[in-house]
Amino acid sequence: MVQKIFRYGIVLCVILAMVFGFGCSSVPHREFKSYSDAFAETKSITEQLLLEYDLAKRAEAKSRSAEASPSKLSPPYPSEVNLTHIVDGKSFKDPVNARRDALKVVTGFNSVLISLAEGKKPEEVKSVTDSLIENLNNFATLISEDFKIPYAGQVGAIISTVVTKLEEAENRKQFIAALREAEPIIESILALFAKDAQDIYKIKARQTDRLWTDHQDKVATLVRQMKKVAKEHSKPVGDQVNKLLEIEKTVREVYDRAGLNENSEKLSTTGNKSLDELTISQLEQTLVQANSRADKYEAVIKAQVAFHKLIISYGQLLAQTKSALTTVRLALDAPVDIRQQANELISFVFEVKRDWEVLNDARRSASSN
Repeated sequence: MVQKIFRYGIVLCVILAMVFGFGCSSVPHREFKSYSDAFAETKSITEQLLLEYDLAKRAEAKSRSAEASPSKLSPPYPSEVNLTHIVDGKSFKDPVNARRDALKVVTGFNSVLISLAEGKKPEEVKSVTDSLIENLNNFATLISEDFKIPYAGQVGAIISTVVTKLEEAENRKQFIAALREAEPIIESILALFAKDAQDIYKIKARQTDRLWTDHQDKVATLVRQMKKVAKEHSKPVGDQVNKLLEIEKTVREVYDRAGLNENSEKLSTTGNKSLDELTISQLEQTLVQANSRADKYEAVIKAQVAFHKLIISYGQLLAQTKSALTTVRLALDAPVDIRQQANELISFVFEVKRDWEVLNDARRSASSN
């Protein structure tokens, strides 16, 4: 009898939720807490990548400036000023700060979503929409030639509608409807972060290209020096034969490590000078330098490969974040779905964190070489 009453109570609760648009009192706070924690980690990772974006852009701008005027000293003041974006006394935000504002929109959307999921009353949900509305209005001013996002026209057209619906929402059902219309905005911002990640990788790849090619050139130059020295001397005799053969073998290994792949390199001895121990020692010392450059080459490549892995993982995290936000909105009264989304989201977070640690290790190794 008790079981029947309990079962009917659950059915009644579900029916009331469907009719009146609110959940049962037994809200799965633990599941929502896990999801919120996972989302906070996603936000933190995105902020870290924004720092990477800022550093990469600055380094690229500095490099281009140096290439444009390699012999010109930088003056102790700005060489130019840009007033294009100063409107109504306010200067246009730099790309990184603009993206931080965009991230606030996603965070605010999630906050309202979780407030609804936790069964808060309409007036309580209303209070957490204030910052979201403000962030949406700020976000609307960012959409321009300087801040391009996917579907910019569509997003710009619906922001005012979403803001109005959030301001006028009086019950849980109306809030959910407003969030549903806000989803294209969130998706466009996540798409922007994905595009940014691609751009960051391109910039870092160009910077890395300059590093590893420089190390390659240094290896090739050192080996040419060794070949020149060897060519000035006559053929080795006695123990020097094996020593020179060992040096040749190591030279080919260094070439392979530096991506030069010229395994036929030989230290030909066709000159008239007698090959002595001092010359052998000089060749060995130069070989140490070449090995050191090969180490730097490998470290730089390893760091870039690790960065590529990180960007791929981050892209997967963004995709999972988009999926989680939609699923949580669609399944506010389904604890199993919330738990599943939290678990899947945090698994992607851990993957990105692991990749970031691998990247940091690789970068430390590259800087120490």
